[in-house]
Order: sequence, then C-alpha cells, then structure tokens
Amino acid sequence: MPTVHIVFLLLLSAAVNGATAQPQGRLLEGKGAEVGSHPYSVSVQRNGAHVCGGALISAKVCLTAAHCVTTGGIESYPARTFLVRAGSIQRLAGGQLAQVDHIKVHKGYANGLNNVALMVLQQPLTLNANTQPIALASEVPPSDAEIIYTGWGAVSNQGASSQRMLVGSRKAISAADCQKQLYVDHEGLLCLVSASETIANGICHNDAGAPAVYKNELVGIGSFFVDVCGSLKPNGFMSIPYYRGWIIENM
Repeated sequence: MPTVHIVFLLLLSAAVNGATAQPQGRLLEGKGAEVGSHPYSVSVQRNGAHVCGGALISAKVCLTAAHCVTTGGIESYPARTFLVRAGSIQRLAGGQLAQVDHIKVHKGYANGLNNVALMVLQQPLTLNANTQPIALASEVPPSDAEIIYTGWGAVSNQGASSQRMLVGSRKAISAADCQKQLYVDHEGLLCLVSASETIANGICHNDAGAPAVYKNELVGIGSFFVDVCGSLKPNGFMSIPYYRGWIIENM
C-alpha cells in the first residue's frame, strides 16, 4: 500500500471517528520509577527543556522518534541544541548530561511512519548500574504480551511533564487488529492497547521516543496516540524488529 494511501486512511479514520492522531506522548496512570530500574531510558532535551524520551542502545548512541528532532521533514534541528540526560529518574537533575554530536533520521520518515532517529553523542557515556544500553529485539512480541514503557511526559491531558520517570504498561495486539482499529497497514508499526477499559493509560505529550520493552529487549519507540492521551485506541510505537537492520547499519 503506497504511503500516501496509508496517511489518507489514517486521516479519514480520524475524521470519521472524531479522532486526531497526535505525534506526541505521555504516561497516564504511570508509576514512579525506582533508581536504576530502567537504566536504558533517557531524557532528550532541546535548548535545555525535556522534549522526548529515548533509549540508550550503546554507550554513545540513543534512539528516539524522528519528530522529536526534526523541523518537519527529514532535516533535523542542529545537533548542538540537543542534550541527553542518562542514568537519572529525574529529568532535570542527576545522572550524566551528554552533548549530541550528530543526528541520523530515517530517510523514509513522513506522516508519522518510519518515525525513528539516532542521536550520536560527542563522547561515550560512563556505563554503570544506572546507565546501561538495552538490546534490540529481533522478534515482534506476541499478542497480549505485557509491554513496559517509560518516560517523563505529562501526567494529565493538560498537565506539565513529570519531574520523575514514570513506568506504564500496555498489551501488544496483532498487526491485523492494529490495521482494523487505525486503518494503517505498515509493518513498522507496533500497536499497544490498554489492558483495562476503565483505566486511562498510555503515552502523551513529551513521551514520544518512550522505550517499550519486552523480556528485557527494546521492542518499540513511542510515536503517537489517537484522540487524547489515555484513550482506549491503540498507541502507535515504531517496531524495533522491523527497523533493527537500519538501526545497526547507522549506529
């Protein structure tokens, strides 16, 4: 299916259901993280402010969502405007603050798809109990698998970003179920839904790039939510098994 049709169907679905796909993210109903519990999770900061989450995949490379670092197309903002805070559950203090040297955006990034980017640091981080890279998954998690994700996004629909790292979980659904709900047919998309119809959870503003983990491997990077934060519609994550080759080639 051509990309333009995928985008059209997504927008058509939004119009029909009164929904709007938002390329951002927050953790509703998230719990505060413990020190060292998610040593791969980093805060991506631009001009001194937290803008997104990210995953440390080597001592010198972080993975995040492309829309966190771009001006609208595949051209990124200047790397010098970005810092990465690693090894801390606080987004404004602690851990290690590293300058980004250069940014690699997926050439196919457009309209929320192929929404991945690599941030290469000027110097390697010091690896310790609180700062560790995470392995890239090679297989898509099974349907109904519990996926853990982390971030510093807003704690309410109109709220500010959390000062402390939050941890949440959703369950994976099949590609077929994802397509039925979002009208998007793309192998690079991992859809996660709430395990409860009464608890609002999921990614929200400033949670894009949030690492999604299954069995201690990175399976997704937060990309978008539909309608509002915490809706029962799927959250869209970029599938790490699908992009694994691109990531390794460009690290």
